[in-house]
Amino acid sequence: MTLINSAALVLGSTAGRHDRGESFTLDPSWLTRGTVIVGKSGTGKSHDIDLISKQLSERSNSIVLLDRTGEHAEIFGGRPDARILRPGRELFLSVLAPDNSSGNYAESVESALDTFTHFLKVCFEDRPTPLQQRIFRECLLPLYTHLDGPGKPPTIAQFVATLRLYEEHSQRVHGVLESCESLISRFHPLAIGRTGKVFDSDQITPLDGFFDPGIHIVDLSPLLDEPSKNLVSQVLVKRLYRMAKDIGITRDLRQLIIVDEAHHIAPNIRGYASFLDLIGIENRKYGQSIMVATTSPSQLSETLLRNASVRISHMLDDGEDIDLMLRFMVNKYEADRFISDFMMLEIGEAMVKVSTPVHIGPEKVKVTETL
Repeated sequence: MTLINSAALVLGSTAGRHDRGESFTLDPSWLTRGTVIVGKSGTGKSHDIDLISKQLSERSNSIVLLDRTGEHAEIFGGRPDARILRPGRELFLSVLAPDNSSGNYAESVESALDTFTHFLKVCFEDRPTPLQQRIFRECLLPLYTHLDGPGKPPTIAQFVATLRLYEEHSQRVHGVLESCESLISRFHPLAIGRTGKVFDSDQITPLDGFFDPGIHIVDLSPLLDEPSKNLVSQVLVKRLYRMAKDIGITRDLRQLIIVDEAHHIAPNIRGYASFLDLIGIENRKYGQSIMVATTSPSQLSETLLRNASVRISHMLDDGEDIDLMLRFMVNKYEADRFISDFMMLEIGEAMVKVSTPVHIGPEKVKVTETL
């Protein structure tokens, strides 16, 4: 089966038992509905990401690539269409910055609390108690009224100091001491070391440039712990999610956000919707879409798997993961016919399924080796 047009993205060639090695391509418009790439470590997921990113960049799309290990930064380093941002060096973010789009400090407090709640959920499977939420609000709102000027959000250190004052003056109130200490224990690590350079700066990096054509790689590898990598990813994704809505509606693919090992920030937790889930559900009409990759699809949000238009499955050896991908890529009455295809994939091969706006596959594809 040949699927070629002038704007198509070349993924590889068909490799089924009865195929003749014809070119297999993806229309960029299909990516607006979400893409999921799965497979064991070393089977070709990262190469897929690099291959698609390079071709989209050549078509003047914006690609934001959250690079957890630094491998994509190494591949694209030195390319004129790629820029690499390292948290604490070229990228500074704030968990507590007021939401300028709302113009309302009370709403900004709720937005900051929302970000913190998502952080607790994905990192610790926890959420702030009602008393902790109240203390959060009562400590952050006064900091907004004493901002040093535009672009100068409250620092984490200032917020922790405010929590300690609140604790000192309210320690006789039942539960306040424990709640304040719990909040401090979560925020203090964000104000020290490499993580502190990212979140405890008195300024934040403007993100408008992330919508410019090219590959914008956020190299998370200098951060030493998973919660820090998660929080940088969450804050950035949430900001871009809101910015895309402010820019307005379009039919074109304006920005593709790619997240490697996405199960860290979009886990399969019943009843939980991550920021990536929200983009996949809400932001296609704003030209913003997501591509997520994971070694363990059973740990990834099922909302992402369910809503994706393009699903690419490399070699898997966990039975639960194989059954899950068969469920989302194959008609249940044909599952037995495809099991061997999924289980016998070689490195660099993948089963590919496109579900909307056209229906293709699943097709066995030998992915192009060169970028």
